[in-house]
Amino acid sequence: MELTEQLIGDCSPYIGNLIYDIDVRMVFVELMDAPETQNLKRRIVFPGIVSYNETNLLNEPEDDDIDDVVSIQRIDAKRIILTTYKKEILLHLSEEPFIEEIE
Repeated sequence: MELTEQLIGDCSPYIGNLIYDIDVRMVFVELMDAPETQNLKRRIVFPGIVSYNETNLLNEPEDDDIDDVVSIQRIDAKRIILTTYKKEILLHLSEEPFIEEIE
């Protein structure tokens, strides 16, 4: 199973929050049920951040537009690329990502 499908599951790919907390060395991606209702449904946690590198994919990002996950791909055992509509984030991890359901 591809990492994108494994982490997103049956949730929509629309991002409600994408937070890099440098103090706890974690990235949190909170997904919504739908753009119309915007209820947070699932949190993808990337723990043990060794390095974080973000690249904007749009020349003029629209901050008001809802971002969505395009793919989550493993480069090797410790590196993952998280690609959204607006950006590409390269993560070097010391731990495996996991999901939490938001109720």
